[in-house]
Amino acid sequence: LLISVTEFFRDTAAFDVIRDVVAPRLLAGKGRTDKIRIWVPGCATGEEAYSIAITLLEQLEQTPTAPELQIFATDVDQHALSIARMGRYPATLLDGMAPERLARFFVREDGNYVVAKQLRETCLFSCHSLIRDPPFSRIDLISCRNLLIYLDINLQNQVIPLFHYALRSEGILFLGASEHIG
Repeated sequence: LLISVTEFFRDTAAFDVIRDVVAPRLLAGKGRTDKIRIWVPGCATGEEAYSIAITLLEQLEQTPTAPELQIFATDVDQHALSIARMGRYPATLLDGMAPERLARFFVREDGNYVVAKQLRETCLFSCHSLIRDPPFSRIDLISCRNLLIYLDINLQNQVIPLFHYALRSEGILFLGASEHIG
């Protein structure tokens, strides 16, 4: 469970779906006093959580009465979480990112990129075990990409009902291309 294979905007088609399909559903009927709550279990060093935050923050800036965005990014690997919390990444890791995104969401510092304050404040990183700890609740979106494939069928059968419990009735479970709930 301590496999940490991740990168910013991994699988760009998935982030196109978040931008074009998921974000409009999350924003529908929400106003300034509402919150969009997202859970990213198995967040590793934070790239997935930050990529989702960037995608949604870009959509929120086009919404005059934008709700607050909260992302709960969890993992069992304390070392990976410390990297995510620091939000400091080697410049080579962000080579493929659009210059506008880099300028808006990162600060260049000593050959690295550091997550900008607005982006960092959107994501809360915490140690959490899908199996041992209670799930979050009232979640609008769970992004669980490339985690279930590392769990055997018995653990998957434990995790899927937890996701069902955690999601609001209109919530979205976003899985990786190699994963399914059946």
